Order: sequence, then C-alpha cells, then structure tokens
Amino acid sequence: MRIGVPTCKLADTVAYVAAQMIDGGHTAVVVLDEEADTRGWINEHMLAVAYARAAVMAEDAAPLLAQDVMDEDVPGCESDIPLAAAVGVMADLGVDHLFFLHRAGGRMWPASVLSLRDVVKALAGPEYIQAQGHAAMRPTPMDLFRQRHGLPRK
Repeated sequence: MRIGVPTCKLADTVAYVAAQMIDGGHTAVVVLDEEADTRGWINEHMLAVAYARAAVMAEDAAPLLAQDVMDEDVPGCESDIPLAAAVGVMADLGVDHLFFLHRAGGRMWPASVLSLRDVVKALAGPEYIQAQGHAAMRPTPMDLFRQRHGLPRK
C-alpha cells in the first residue's frame, strides 16, 4: 500500500492525466471535483480505451477530459484489513487498484492505494516494500496545495 494517491481534476485533459501518470510512475489516479471530493478514477486500461476513441475522432473534436473516461465506481475498502483480504476484494471486484478513502462531512478523498504491483512487491520480499506504508515518502503541504489548485511545481 502506498500512502498518498495521485489525483487529477474532472476537467483535466486525458493527455495531461497520462503525462502525470508517466512522470510520477503511477498506474492509476483518482479524479476529484473542484471541492476535492472524489468523483472517479482512471487507470492505464481506461487511458488505452480513450486513446482508441481519440484515434477515430475527428481532428477538430474537443480533447477528451478525465470526466469523459473515468469510472465513477471507485474500488475501495476499509484500510485495517489484512493484505490477503484486500487482494481477495480486488479479485472479487476484478480491479488492479484498491483505494482507501477518508470520509467526513459528506465528502471523501483518497488516503492510500494498493495496486497489484504492490502485491507483487510484497511477494518478492521486504527489501522491495521498504519505501511503502509508514516509511513512504509523503508530499509536503506546499506540494499538496499546488496539486489541489493546479499550480505548477517549482
């Protein structure tokens, strides 16, 4: 499990989301609305489908946005379950990511994510998961502010 989840906005273009995923080494992002409430998620498969859609669209068509390709049903569960149980949930849902969301005040926002890559790292041994969980690098408050408000990194 990795603490800190990459996010994008509903109105971000698919090209921007893809670049963000590549730059950060991420395989999925959570889509947030203007009030930072979770609205959906996008993974590599969804981007591949978007690429195929864009290839057949007219050149003068508006670019696809995150809200056009996201899945509104964000796969998630409680964060206090064993890894084997979380992997079982992923298998039951047929997903490659499982998000752990905070819920408060009628809103929810992502706190951490478990991917199949994380499971493979756990199988490989402890030396591959040392920078995850409580030892994970966390973004600074300023980085979070910049991300939330779409400001460039310096």
